[in-house]
Amino acid sequence: MRPPYGLQSLISDALQRLNLAAQVKEHTSLTVWDEVVGEQVAGAAQPQFVKDGHLFVVTKSSVWANELSLYKADIIARLNRRIGGKAVKDIIFKTGRLPQRVCKTSDAPEPDEPLEGIPLSQEELEEIEAAADGAGEAAEDVRKLMATALRLEKWKKTHGWKPCTRCGVLQNSASGVCPPCQTEP
Repeated sequence: MRPPYGLQSLISDALQRLNLAAQVKEHTSLTVWDEVVGEQVAGAAQPQFVKDGHLFVVTKSSVWANELSLYKADIIARLNRRIGGKAVKDIIFKTGRLPQRVCKTSDAPEPDEPLEGIPLSQEELEEIEAAADGAGEAAEDVRKLMATALRLEKWKKTHGWKPCTRCGVLQNSASGVCPPCQTEP
């Protein structure tokens, strides 16, 4: 008989089996950016996305991009220390319009419509149940996560998000190409 495991170890094991642990750590860098770099830098530079260990950061001016490039190694070390791994290998700074801050939660506006109000089809509910059946103790968390993901996808579609012309992921950029695909040649 196996000893009881906590939810954290179940999720961690599942991520390892699905080879997603590294990607989760990579994407965690987006959410801890403000905390790691501090308020002043966060006000002038925000992460846009991360791909294959390369964190793409938009700065409000070329002066900020140049200044931060001098501290790149330190920022990478602090990010990796905070997320518990070597997920971030490089940071690419570029000048542009700052995206909405990822971590800011205290004065974030309330959503105009709660995702819970978006109905799911019977087929989607069955898909959720099938995934939850194999999740053991984490079944309820799997149900909530999948329901939220499906509702968010529906919300994006009803708010004009279109599939990326290259990879198919829903995006809302004017070019029709998602930010990760924009960096590819």
